[in-house]
Amino acid sequence: MMWTWLGLFKFFNRIGNYFYYLHVKEVTKKKNTITKSNKLYCKKCVLKYATHEGMIRKEIKRKITRPDDKKVFNVTEFSYECGRCKKKTKKEYE
Repeated sequence: MMWTWLGLFKFFNRIGNYFYYLHVKEVTKKKNTITKSNKLYCKKCVLKYATHEGMIRKEIKRKITRPDDKKVFNVTEFSYECGRCKKKTKKEYE
């Protein structure tokens, strides 16, 4: 009698495994289609406070002149600053 129940259980177990396989396949498809955001997070806040605090972009526009040419160049300096701990990243230029 035990072998009949085990045989029946084996049949239903195969059906369950088939649907679980389909579920895993769909989840991996969705995972691969999700695009990652380009938002920067503060590493200090993520590690210390376990929060994803977004970095805010700070821009400074300056006019720079060369002493020999007397040409005026518009330069934009920007850096990112954390909204929580006010930690800044390195300055970059555009």
